[in-house]
Order: sequence, then C-alpha cells, then structure tokens
Amino acid sequence: MVDLPRYVKPQRKANGRIYHYYERFRGTDRAWPRLRLPFDPSAPEFWARCGQYERLEAERAPTRWSWRWRAASGRVYDLPDPHASLDRDKALAAFWNALDGAQATERDASAGDNKTFRALITAFKAPGGPFETKLGDSSRGDYDRYLGQILEAWADDPVARLRPEDAQAAIDAYADRPASARYFRAVLSRLVAFGVPRGYAAMNVVESTEKVEYEKAPWKPWPDWALELFFEHARIGLQLPVFSALYTGQRKVDVIPMRRPKSDAQAIELVARKTKANVWVPIHSEYREIIVATRMEHVRLHLREDGEAWSYDGYTTAWQRELSGNPALKRLRDDRLVFHGLRKNAVNMLLEVGCTEAEVGALVEMSEAMVRHYSKDVNKRRLAVNGMKKLEAAWKETRPRLFGTGSGNA
Repeated sequence: MVDLPRYVKPQRKANGRIYHYYERFRGTDRAWPRLRLPFDPSAPEFWARCGQYERLEAERAPTRWSWRWRAASGRVYDLPDPHASLDRDKALAAFWNALDGAQATERDASAGDNKTFRALITAFKAPGGPFETKLGDSSRGDYDRYLGQILEAWADDPVARLRPEDAQAAIDAYADRPASARYFRAVLSRLVAFGVPRGYAAMNVVESTEKVEYEKAPWKPWPDWALELFFEHARIGLQLPVFSALYTGQRKVDVIPMRRPKSDAQAIELVARKTKANVWVPIHSEYREIIVATRMEHVRLHLREDGEAWSYDGYTTAWQRELSGNPALKRLRDDRLVFHGLRKNAVNMLLEVGCTEAEVGALVEMSEAMVRHYSKDVNKRRLAVNGMKKLEAAWKETRPRLFGTGSGNA
C-alpha cells in the first residue's frame, strides 16, 4: 500500500476504478472543493501534481472560488477555476495547463535570479543574441546539440559555481571523440565568456581547462570513380547540389539554398553565409545545360523528388542516410568522402587549368592563403610536370639519351 500525501484521498467508483482527490480541510467549514489527481499513483505525473497542489491557495468568493499557486520564491500566480465549466475534464485540463505554465515561468524567473546555465543559454539564444547573429546555419545545429548537453548537465546550477575541474570532467567525457571534445569545450567557453560581462560569473574558468589536441584530417577531393559511383547510385534529389558544388566551389550551406538563375543570367549570385561577402560565379556552359535539363520552374534551384525545396538540415539528413544506408555507396563511406570535399575538387580543377590563386579565390570565395592550403597536392603535381618538361627540353640539346644513342649503334 502506497502512503499518500496529506489531503490526498482515494475513492473507489462503481466500476471498480480508484480515483484520487486532493481534499484540503475536509470536514471543516474551510473545506476546499476537491481537486482530482491523475488516477495512477505509480505514474510520475501523480506525484508531480501532488507537489504542485501543496503550494495551492484557494479563497471563497461570493459566487466562486479563486485559485493561486505560490512558488517557493514567494511569487504568486493566478489560476483559472478548475470547476468553472460543466465540462469537468476541460476545466481541469485548463487548470493543469495554467499550473504547469506557472511552474515553468517560475523556473525561468528563478534561473534568471540565480544566474543559472538555463538562464544563460536562454539569453545566448535570444533574438539578437550571438546564437542568431554570430553563427551560420550549420553552426547553429552543432551549437544546439552541445548547448543541450550543457543544459542537461548544469541546467539549474549557477554559472558562477562552475569549477575548472567540473568543466574538465565534462570535456574528458569525450576522450574517445577528440573532435567532439574540442567543439564541446569551444561552445562551453564561448557561453561562459558571454555570461561574464552579464554578471553570471566573475571569470571564464573554461579557459583554465586543457586544450584538446586534435589534428583535423584534410578534406579529400572526390576521385573520378567516386563521382561516377555517386551519380549512378545516389537518389536523384541529392545530385544537383553536387553538380552545383563542383561548378561553383561554394560551401554546402550556400549551395543548398541557391536560387534558380534566370535563363539569361550570366552568373550564380549569392551572399556567403560564412564571410557575408557577395559572390558572383559565372555559369559554366555544361552547368547551364544541367540546370536547363532539370526543367523546373521553382524559385529555388535544389529540390527534393517531390518538387519541394531542400532545407539545409533536410538535405544533410538525407545525405547521411543515403551514404550510410545505400550498399552501392559503401566505398564512398569507407573512403570518408564528404560533401565539403567537392569544394576542394572545384579549387583543384581551376588550378589545374592554370587559374591564378587570386582568380580561384574570387570564384569560390576563399582567401589566397586558403587556396594555397587547399591546393598543395595540385601545386606538387604542377611543379613535378613543369620540372619534367624542363628536363626533357634541356636534354634535347645536351644529350639525346641517358644511355647513349641506343643499342643499335653498339
């Protein structure tokens, strides 16, 4: 037999089912109208309601009762009458909704009062805050994931109580995933740094944690066999963005929302999400043929098979499912080829035909230093080819063969 809280009474109905009611001051002239509880004491909701009811206040008025909920902070929240309607279930549902809303409001207010991580994350993600103004679409998804983990770990803890060893322990939990550890540390540090001038903490203790040693693998351009495999076996809705990445060299976050160019347009025009720069990429004749062949009239260029425009998250999810679930694409997955590698393909193709680093940077919206970084392999090949050409040219004048004039003259 479960011990029920004070004022909670069971009542067995004619059908044998037992209901529970909250009956404060029962049998006295101060008795409240009874309030029903969820009927199953084994459910967490039952005990949550009991806890809420303990903080209720009720007052008899000439024609009805008024109800309030007093939080631990002393703040008081007015509630609708749970008996105001002949439809008792509807009236009780409205009462419970208001009670839950009051509790949520109180939790947020208390979080702000106590300068907790919950309040800090809310401020960080508020309209006009860094989450909205400083992060690109792809970064927001990553930040959302790690902010959720921070919330799960320290939601109602004051930020000022975070110690370096607490932060280090959370980072160390990713020891087998150094890339994730590095990102988690960066998000936590940026969040706490945002809170310092806003009174959440006196200093950013995350800066005292160990930096994660992690060398990111360079993006790999897609070899010819990989492109052939993808275009033969990948779902059709994923393919045009790959062509767009190859012919424009743009990042995925800029490729997916591209607008369909008009038939007489000379270039693809966009504003790069990462750099905020205006980008103007002339349309290659083969790329124009591919666009025309899609025969679509939608304002957006990249569409799903049902004709609706891809969202960034939708395309990313579909891409991951296709590469992980399509057996024909296993070799791409094993070779760890990713969409961003197509940007390196574009850089390499431009360099291989003799474009300068400045020309490549203008086309793909990349600094000349980054072009050089992306093009190390291409530059090596070009240097090797040029070196061999010089060797051949010089030897034509100084010696016809390395081993003499040939075996026929021996």
